[in-house]
Amino acid sequence: MAPEPEQETKEQNEDIYELVLPPGIPNKVIIEACKKFDTDVVSAYADVETGLADVTARDLLAFRADKDTIEKIREFVIEETKKFINK
Repeated sequence: MAPEPEQETKEQNEDIYELVLPPGIPNKVIIEACKKFDTDVVSAYADVETGLADVTARDLLAFRADKDTIEKIREFVIEETKKFINK
């Protein structure tokens, strides 16, 4: 059972975004991104298709940062994952 989504509060920063990582991203890439962009990985629940009509909530990893940093992290993760696959 997935936890309840966070309730919006006045203290939440609207300029913070999450980049949810799909299963299968190499740990090495995630660790390198954390170091390079000085960010942490957080837990994020997302609906994932597990079959033709099945959707389940899964606990996935996500980066949380401002919009510009998230875009840079996204590009970095894509490129480094491609390099990892092509080894």
